Amino acid sequence: MTTKFVPVLKSLAAAAAVAAIFPIGAQAATGTVKFQGEIVQSTCDVTTATKDQTVVIGTYPTSLFANVGDVSSSKAFQIGLQNCDAGTYTIRFDGNAPAGHPELLAVSQATGVGIEILDNNGKVFPIGQDVTDPALVEVAADGTATVDLKARYKSFASTVGAGEANADSTFSIEYR
Repeated sequence: MTTKFVPVLKSLAAAAAVAAIFPIGAQAATGTVKFQGEIVQSTCDVTTATKDQTVVIGTYPTSLFANVGDVSSSKAFQIGLQNCDAGTYTIRFDGNAPAGHPELLAVSQATGVGIEILDNNGKVFPIGQDVTDPALVEVAADGTATVDLKARYKSFASTVGAGEANADSTFSIEYR
């Protein structure tokens, strides 16, 4: 009877030796994930009249954009804020930008031109980026503010092609 178990014991010993050489569970690389953030005061509400709006910049000939950097007339628009805590806020605009031109919104069909969004002092809002020197909005003690803005077309190529020049942008109000 002992002779029947000898091959089994030899097989078990061989398997144990192989398992010792090649561990079953290999150790993977490890690392650390750090999460950062902040809890801040509630942000403002955007007034119903300015929450979803269409700004008609206008119709312009391609000849207006003879050089890179040429712009159309500006069209003024506003974003109204209410139910805010008094303090300082910024506005962030998000949307698609033409490749290499984060300061412009990409338009639907026209080529070589985009939409530039500016504050009332002429400071450009880059699209989809945090601004190191943002335009600031001061909210009064009554919790309201009106943000005066402008939009215009700006060429970024030496040739501008005709077509619809529509774009969409979302915006967010951020407490500073």
